[in-house]
Amino acid sequence: MPHKAHDRTLAIPRETLDSGRFRKANASLVVLQGAEIGRDFRLRRMVTVLGRSPDADVRILDDLASREHVRISVKWDREHRRATFHLTDLGSTNGTLVNNRRVESMELSEGDKIQIGGTVLKLVLLDEIEARYHEEVRHRITYDQLTGLLTRESLYLALEMELRRCRKYDLPLAVLMMDLDHFKSVNDTHGHLMGSHVLSEVGRLIRESIRMDDVSARYGGEEFLAYLPERSAGEALRAAERIRRAIQLEPIRLDGVTVGITISIGIASFPEHGQDLKALVGHADRELYRAKKAGRNRVCGAAATRPRSGA
Repeated sequence: MPHKAHDRTLAIPRETLDSGRFRKANASLVVLQGAEIGRDFRLRRMVTVLGRSPDADVRILDDLASREHVRISVKWDREHRRATFHLTDLGSTNGTLVNNRRVESMELSEGDKIQIGGTVLKLVLLDEIEARYHEEVRHRITYDQLTGLLTRESLYLALEMELRRCRKYDLPLAVLMMDLDHFKSVNDTHGHLMGSHVLSEVGRLIRESIRMDDVSARYGGEEFLAYLPERSAGEALRAAERIRRAIQLEPIRLDGVTVGITISIGIASFPEHGQDLKALVGHADRELYRAKKAGRNRVCGAAATRPRSGA
């Protein structure tokens, strides 16, 4: 049976393959946590200074960063035909962490996470296609104006990138799906202005209850979503309990009116409950439904033998 023309395999010219398009030729620092999450800074210079100063090569918008915080030097290794990257702390006030360890000077490897104040950057080596993908991600990262958290779409973009890293290095990750309990009654009783204030305060409490490199978003309405890199199911359960308790114990006041609110949370763990975003969010959502059905104001997840509640 003759093959149709559109069924033929297209051959890539050898000169295209040899052009460097698919080589890891672009070194970048990708912001995993901080004011410019999702942005990547190309290491095009032999020496790059990171800091809070407007004159720094890479400006870190973080009050905990020193004006000139850290230097990254790039050298060409002739023997191995590759670039090497060396980090030096420039006597910063709050120090520099690499992979959660304080350092003064060290050679960096691909995937290393650099923490400057509350900002976390990851060293990545990208080919041309990956570099364009990161640029697209940066343009699409947006924040919810009411809560200060990421939008759902932006969190999905960031989570997809994090899942790639977790699969590559065999690291755990947890997803939290959260929903405010009886939120409609707040709007019905106190009006939408109070409802908006409650959402804003809950966004703040979620941010304050998780680590600097955890990422949270407003999922829609009164629902929230977060992912916690390198967290086991047990660690995720403890983090979720912190969020739940913080919201339950915080009276929310506006114009002399005080309301109390609680939240229900479902947990999913990578890789136990799925290998991709859809499977993990789906599992966390089912655990959230279980928490609601069990009485609300509680956490349900794999590490819990029964629904947890502080009521």
